[in-house]
Amino acid sequence: MRTFLTFAILASLTTFAPAQAAGLRGAAQETSQVERLGPPDPATSERVITIEAVAEVRVVPSSLRVVFAVSAPGATASAASEAGRALLAEAQKQLTEAGIAEQDIDVDFIAAMPVYAWQVEQQNGKDVVAEKRVGMRVQYNLHVSVADEVAALVAIEAASARNDVDLLAVDYWSDELAAKQIEAQKKALTAAQEKAKLLLSVFPQPPMMINVSETTQVLFPQQLYQTLPAAESSTGSWYSTGNMPRVPAPRPMLIYYRGLFGDVDAVESVMPGKREIEVVSTVRLYYAAPGRPELAD
Repeated sequence: MRTFLTFAILASLTTFAPAQAAGLRGAAQETSQVERLGPPDPATSERVITIEAVAEVRVVPSSLRVVFAVSAPGATASAASEAGRALLAEAQKQLTEAGIAEQDIDVDFIAAMPVYAWQVEQQNGKDVVAEKRVGMRVQYNLHVSVADEVAALVAIEAASARNDVDLLAVDYWSDELAAKQIEAQKKALTAAQEKAKLLLSVFPQPPMMINVSETTQVLFPQQLYQTLPAAESSTGSWYSTGNMPRVPAPRPMLIYYRGLFGDVDAVESVMPGKREIEVVSTVRLYYAAPGRPELAD
């Protein structure tokens, strides 16, 4: 009996192994946001030594943009436009009453679209279901500029009080991006030079540096979320009970702010948690390989 219990416990532990191996993230496949230099082919490695370093710099957003869609139907284009403008005015009023300044609200007209419906009619003596144009729908977008996530939430709650207003996007910005890109480049260059000092010390004479390249990318918070595999489904254990309908249980969206966990040499000292903008710079230093063969004519 003791042997059986031991086997049962080991089997139970094996069940949880994939999740544990993935850092308790449901065996999610985590791909890097940062493209790293692959190994060189033999011909290249005989001629060039490439040393790469990647550095990250985080930037606290200085402003956010919340975008809402306001749409309204009407029997005609003018009726839909009138209804849309009324909804737009109401949404703007709710935003200003919530403390959003009028100059921080921008209205963007998007489209006037025909609306169709299926109707039963006779064609060639037969009943058919035909699609007919029954009206128009207009859509406006509201761009709301706010200082931080607290103000963004206030704007979302105010504008979304109506069912006619939908949240489209939340975007982040920083006035320091230009300066932070230079900071990231300097940080990556320093890391590359330190790495070169160590790695090239294997040669009796330091190889000659022949070139340098750099790439900088800006990753905004909305790019740094991760979607995990869906929660377990009970579909496999369901059995038929006649024509009784199935009503699935609601499951949470398995999405969280992961931040940048890429292949970075010069990382920030604090684990990502807040929604920050990531500036990532890659610097590559190229050196002439000692004893390299001469190029053929």
